[in-house]
Amino acid sequence: MIGAGTFGLRHSRFIARSDRADLVAAADPAFGTDRPVPDELRDLTRYTDHRQMLTHGDLDGVIVASPSEMHVSHALDCLDAGVAVLVEKPVAVDREQARPLLDRLAADPDARVLVGHHRRHHPAVAAARELIEAGRLGEIRTVAAVWATHKTDPYFDVEWRRRRPGGGMLLINLIHEVDLLRHLAGEIVSVEAIASNKARGLEVEDTAGLVLRFENGAIGTLVGSDSTVSPWGWDQATEDDPTFPYHPGQPCLLIAGSRGALSVPDMAVFTQSEPSWLEPVEATRYPVEGADVFARKLAHFADVAAGRARRLVTAEDALRSLEIVRTASLSLRG
Repeated sequence: MIGAGTFGLRHSRFIARSDRADLVAAADPAFGTDRPVPDELRDLTRYTDHRQMLTHGDLDGVIVASPSEMHVSHALDCLDAGVAVLVEKPVAVDREQARPLLDRLAADPDARVLVGHHRRHHPAVAAARELIEAGRLGEIRTVAAVWATHKTDPYFDVEWRRRRPGGGMLLINLIHEVDLLRHLAGEIVSVEAIASNKARGLEVEDTAGLVLRFENGAIGTLVGSDSTVSPWGWDQATEDDPTFPYHPGQPCLLIAGSRGALSVPDMAVFTQSEPSWLEPVEATRYPVEGADVFARKLAHFADVAAGRARRLVTAEDALRSLEIVRTASLSLRG
């Protein structure tokens, strides 16, 4: 693993619960400082330079959990060492920075790079995509998503989270919603955004709203804030992250089409005998069991590393989600 910060420690805990992988080494410049080594990493072989770690002879895969602006260079170093890579999102800061990785993957289609958009691994997402592809909603016309919670002050003690280009709620959090919207409703062709940093006064936004136009003609909205009290958001509506209080039955993604509508992740499908505002709307629920999406992502990475599975999220796919968020972020600066 490269990076022993918040995301790296989270990955170490998931791996500790897994029967598909063992964490054998970690690299982080902080290991060369007086900072205490987290308990989860004490028994590992630790390196201050990830390139030294990559000479470790029996690595099957590496998780890149370093700051966003370092993802591309670290992924390339892993590929040079012949090792499969799971890159935390975002895959890069922008397309220009990602270009060396994209060129490498174009030249070597068999290179094993998976991007960690974990929500795609949730059973509700797979079920929603299946319903949409089966035509249960007809033509998608509108989508609406919300992610709202309250980050505490210590979260921002990490300097890069307070500044661009790597920090900000759009890039760190709402990119997940954008990825889900693309995965379920289709490609996004344009975005307009407004945002505010009133809550904290930092360089990065704490509240934002996006209006999205999809390739299929659908229109969508996405609103988010990390400075509000709310039960509405993927993290609260699922048990993906146990650090968030669980509020079951709270939809955070609404998709409406010409024949029906769907709320996710509670998986309620709304239909009429015939489309009319005069007809009653009937709800049918398609319950899905919760799952440890991080364990599912890790198992998928193990299969990708072994050459047994196609990547659920490729670098190019992840970059498209990133570009939507980057376009929104850049528009805020005029």
